[in-house]
Amino acid sequence: MRMKNKLIVLWCWLFLGGLTYVYAGDSDVKNALVQRLETQEHDTLRLQTLCELIDICKPEPLLRKQYTDELLKEAELQNDNLYKCRAYLYQIYMCYNANDRDSLQKWLDLLVPLAQKEKYYDLMFLGKQCAIDLLVLNEAFEELGNKAEDMLREAQALKNKKGVVLAYQSIARAYRVTDRLEQAADMLEKACATSLEFNDYVFFADINNSLTATYKELKNYPGFLKAIQLREEMLLKEVSKRPEQKLKLKIDFFYLYISYAEYYLAIKDLQNAKKYIRLTDEYYSGEYFINKLRYYEVNKSYFVATNQWDKALVSVDSLIAGYLKVEYSYYNNALLNKADIFLNMDEYEQAIPLYEKALEANDSILVSIYNKQVDFIKNAHATEKMQLQTLSFRYYINLSVLVLIAVIIVVLLIFSIFKYRINRELRRSEKKMRLITQEVVKINKVKESFISNMNNAIREPLTEVVNCSLALASDKEFTKEEKDEASGVISKTATELSQLINDILDLSRLEAGMMKFQVADIFFHTYLEEALAAASTNHTLQVNNQLEQGVNYQVRYDGNWLFRLMRSVFVPMERGNALTVSIEVDKEQGKIVVTTYHSILLTPNPNQSLVIQSEMNRMLVEYFGGSWEVVDQEYVKFTIPLIP
Repeated sequence: MRMKNKLIVLWCWLFLGGLTYVYAGDSDVKNALVQRLETQEHDTLRLQTLCELIDICKPEPLLRKQYTDELLKEAELQNDNLYKCRAYLYQIYMCYNANDRDSLQKWLDLLVPLAQKEKYYDLMFLGKQCAIDLLVLNEAFEELGNKAEDMLREAQALKNKKGVVLAYQSIARAYRVTDRLEQAADMLEKACATSLEFNDYVFFADINNSLTATYKELKNYPGFLKAIQLREEMLLKEVSKRPEQKLKLKIDFFYLYISYAEYYLAIKDLQNAKKYIRLTDEYYSGEYFINKLRYYEVNKSYFVATNQWDKALVSVDSLIAGYLKVEYSYYNNALLNKADIFLNMDEYEQAIPLYEKALEANDSILVSIYNKQVDFIKNAHATEKMQLQTLSFRYYINLSVLVLIAVIIVVLLIFSIFKYRINRELRRSEKKMRLITQEVVKINKVKESFISNMNNAIREPLTEVVNCSLALASDKEFTKEEKDEASGVISKTATELSQLINDILDLSRLEAGMMKFQVADIFFHTYLEEALAAASTNHTLQVNNQLEQGVNYQVRYDGNWLFRLMRSVFVPMERGNALTVSIEVDKEQGKIVVTTYHSILLTPNPNQSLVIQSEMNRMLVEYFGGSWEVVDQEYVKFTIPLIP
């Protein structure tokens, strides 16, 4: 199969580049072009003439190379990017024919960026197709398929139909050389259908020729016939449009008729086969080697089918001579064909040596094929092993990178958590600092107010004491009543000042936590009754006592301070007004709740003594685990915890 594919490749190689000037070699046309070139200026016409010369010199590689180099220099001189790209493409064609992959890639690297810049996508894809198809000759079949698929995607993305058709062709070749003929036929059908849109017979003919060869190999005779008929239809249209081209299309008619002959031979229609073989005689030219081989193959098959053994021998001898130059396995098959003919002619003595020679050659070929396949497998194994090692190395690198990334992510996550916590603590601290600042400001204001009030509260009584004292100490004579009055003022004021100072000292001790209490378990109702009795001596009280009779409510308190607390609260705001006191028990919370309405502590704009007393009461109650609440002009409420 590998040898068979080589002949397919050879056939494709000879056919590559289209049939535009497959009739090249017309010396008169070439001479006329050379003469025209000598007289032309350095303009676009000169570039066109060079392209025509390059096309007509296909069978002369050295001359074609000369004109291609001249075309590139001329295009660079005129700074014409279109013809630069065409020159690059001609260089690619010649590298392809020489199987020079490195040089081809060099020219392709020059063609692609320039063609992309100028949007000469047709030329770019023609160059890429050559690079891809060269992989066939080098048996890089997997790479061939991948690059062809990439080319198709690129052409579809650029919406370049010619590129799409060329990609279909390359994919079809990849399928053919890997014996996937049905897929190859599908691709060529798509390519052939799309190529009809270009109204370019040469472009269409190249694709159609591959399609007919594929259908022939598949033995899909309906498809084979359909492709041939489409080729005939397009060829006749081309001739009708340009009658003067008929002579130049001579080889196209040869390919058409020989394809018909092959089809009818395949379906055993010898009459029609003979008809088209006679037509090929009219257009046959021995100038092209591949045409000779096809011509002799068809004639040999026809002569064998019609038992014309002598003529069959002449054709098979021509094939033997031809295949010896191309592929030894086909040469060997031709020997077997000749031996079969001798066998049919009952000339066994001539047939046997040919069979022996062919069988010996077959064995040699098989050994060569097997050796080559083993080498191929070894190389493939070595390549795959190297790729596996590379992938393994990449895997460990990727794994290391992933581990490193994971560690970095964890570190960043931990850092983010710590940062979040620090920010949260900072926000809390900031909030606390703001609250503390507000408290400090508030305390400062209270202190300022307190000092101001204390200043007035102390200054005025002292001033009054001083004034009275100075008056008594003066030489002025006072009556006994006046002296008693002054002494009473001094005594009363001194007592009030002493009490005020004692209260201030007690408040300071409470604030500093330095107050010494005589704490004991006492009965609350005992101190309550004493406080109510003392208050009712001078004031009217309304008491709502909800404490259960006969129940001893014990509290852990300093009794003197408890009495002083209730005594200070159970004073009405104004003389003559009734004081309302409510005492109840909150059993769920385990505390006694005392609520007093119209207490003196609710006096609007209280003096400093009342302020100090209220603050002392609050601190005292809170010290013993209770709560203190003063609602302006409504009530004073405090709680006393019960002993559990």
